[in-house]
Amino acid sequence: MNRRSIGSLLTLVFAGALLTLYLRFVWPHSAGWPFEYKGTSYELLSPRWIGIGLLAPYFLFVLGRSLADLPWPQRALSLVLRVAFVLSLGLGLSRLTRTTTSDKVCTVFLVDVSDSVPDEALDDARLAITKALSSKRADGLVRLVTFAREARVVILPDDVKEIPRIERHGSSEPARTAGPGSATNIAAAMRLGYGLLPADYLRRMAVFSDGVQTDGDVLSEAARARAYGVHVFTFPYTRPVPAEVALRELRVPDQVRVGEPFEVRATVFSSREQEVKLTLRQGEAINGLDGVRKVNLRAGDNDVAFKSVVRVAGEVTYALDLNEATHDRFRENNHMTASVIVPGPPTVLYVEGNPARANYLQGALTAQQFDVDVRGPRELPAGMRELERYDFVIVSDTPADGVSLVQQEAIEQYMRDLGGGFLFAGGPNGYSLGGWANTTFERILPVRMDADKRREEPAVAMSLVIDRSGSMTGLPLEMAKQAAKAAVDVLAQGDLVEVIAFDGKPVRVVRLTAARHRSRIQNDIAKIVAGDDTQIFPALDAAYQTLGPARAKRKHAILLTDGVAPTNGIRELVTTMAAEGITVTSVGLGPGVDESLLKMISEV
Repeated sequence: MNRRSIGSLLTLVFAGALLTLYLRFVWPHSAGWPFEYKGTSYELLSPRWIGIGLLAPYFLFVLGRSLADLPWPQRALSLVLRVAFVLSLGLGLSRLTRTTTSDKVCTVFLVDVSDSVPDEALDDARLAITKALSSKRADGLVRLVTFAREARVVILPDDVKEIPRIERHGSSEPARTAGPGSATNIAAAMRLGYGLLPADYLRRMAVFSDGVQTDGDVLSEAARARAYGVHVFTFPYTRPVPAEVALRELRVPDQVRVGEPFEVRATVFSSREQEVKLTLRQGEAINGLDGVRKVNLRAGDNDVAFKSVVRVAGEVTYALDLNEATHDRFRENNHMTASVIVPGPPTVLYVEGNPARANYLQGALTAQQFDVDVRGPRELPAGMRELERYDFVIVSDTPADGVSLVQQEAIEQYMRDLGGGFLFAGGPNGYSLGGWANTTFERILPVRMDADKRREEPAVAMSLVIDRSGSMTGLPLEMAKQAAKAAVDVLAQGDLVEVIAFDGKPVRVVRLTAARHRSRIQNDIAKIVAGDDTQIFPALDAAYQTLGPARAKRKHAILLTDGVAPTNGIRELVTTMAAEGITVTSVGLGPGVDESLLKMISEV
């Protein structure tokens, strides 16, 4: 047997011996292995992890099989370092701890200073803590935490003998709105207290509270405190709750009819006898039948009834306010609202800028069973309470300066939040003429009210009908062309003009176009040459077909001819043109003018 085999056998024997010792002395201590060394107590909390040291024989085996050509001191050092690393890792994972015994105590006092705690209870807590200080050992520590919605540390010197006055977190006034002291979070105070407890002291917490928590979960926090080794003691307040008066309920009947009196009932709680002032509002105004009353409350719940009547159908909101209470700690419970829907015909608010014309639309709506409330612009409601009873709002012929910004925003909120209907009617004071550009109404309506951006209609649409028949050859035709050019010269830039030349049939020399292109139009007129036959009716009908659908304030046709042509249908055509607002001028040219035809056109 060679040396390598002997080394392997010895390594195997060594590994077996270590495994036996591990299973015999270490493995049974799974829950912890306490021991003492030189008078100090130690404990391995997870002793089985020390079994990682069983890898040491493996390193010895690998060292004997290594092919590295290293001196034996270097090999030995490598083995020692590897074994030391494994043993250190195992010792770290086994959680070696030192156990000491201490009788020093640190106590954290948690004092509830929320609004539900009376001042007398805070004085009781202060005396109890001061008494505890008198029995405190010299090496003991005391910490103080006050809490309501949040927790705060009160700094105390180590040699303190008496606790100073315990301050609240919010205002100290008897009646106050919601603030830092309007809630109680015991769990937050306990979490803050953990950080004040030193590691080498016995941990104690003393909680002074009425136990009425509004935030947090104190039961879960108590379980966490037990896991941290903190003993928690509770000291409930025994003083009566602070004097208080509160509105608990405001009731209206399920069914209310217009004009029929009914009762609005309220339940008012008071912790003691006292006189208070109750104010009931219907919408924005004080309730008419029974609005303000002085009431003597007894201790407990009090039932108070108010008489009321609704004059207009719709949704009505009642609001009750409690004031002038002698003993009242919380003001936030002194207001309550209730709503009732009063059925009736649809109600329309009609705001008319010109009251003299309101009767037309008012009569039409009334005939359709609408309840119409007619008002002037200054009477348009500026609040939701009054607008909510209307199903529809109409603003007609009203200038922008007659409706304030607050009133406009109220209409916008009425449409957005209540889904109310809104109609904006025009007139001399409506839309851009009334100065409504860049207003709230322009933003909520699907129209633009900028007068500068309106497109104006042309003032004139003109058709020049020029006779170029053989009888017009020479001077008459040249006079007709010069007259047509002069007519184009006097038209405005935006006016419309067309030129029709005719003999046996009409030809559009210039189609209907803006007069600003007058140079081109006059050049086209100059190119007209004489033809042969004469037919006035087709040419005049072509002018009618163009001017009829044209958009212009005035439509006019000018006929330049000698009148020598058939007259069939001309009278009927000119009559139709006149009926549609198209005027016709006839101009006779040349020595052989047919005056009877031209006078007939003029008369029609």
